Amino acid sequence: MSSSSPSGSGGDDVSDRRGIAAAKFIQDVETYLSQSGFDSNSALAFHQERLQQYKVVEMKLLAQQRDLQSKIPDIEKCLEVVATLEARKGTGECLAAILMVNEYKCYLKF
Repeated sequence: MSSSSPSGSGGDDVSDRRGIAAAKFIQDVETYLSQSGFDSNSALAFHQERLQQYKVVEMKLLAQQRDLQSKIPDIEKCLEVVATLEARKGTGECLAAILMVNEYKCYLKF
């Protein structure tokens, strides 16, 4: 991360919970550069670094989204099992289940 910020705003960048400041639209580049006190190369390097930070966060969020979406079918199956158990609760009906535990089948009756 860069220690200096050519934002020209006196450090009022609003950070999200990941610690990365929000991107701001630069309407007029010449005004931006004159107010920030940085040359064009320094400002460009700063914003390229910031872009890399955003890309890293995006990749982490996409990976997290894929992981969570892959869990949805298992969660839905668990909810179906819970609904079945709730429906049969108190009926006295016997319920048999086959569970896979460490590649072994376990037969349960309850």
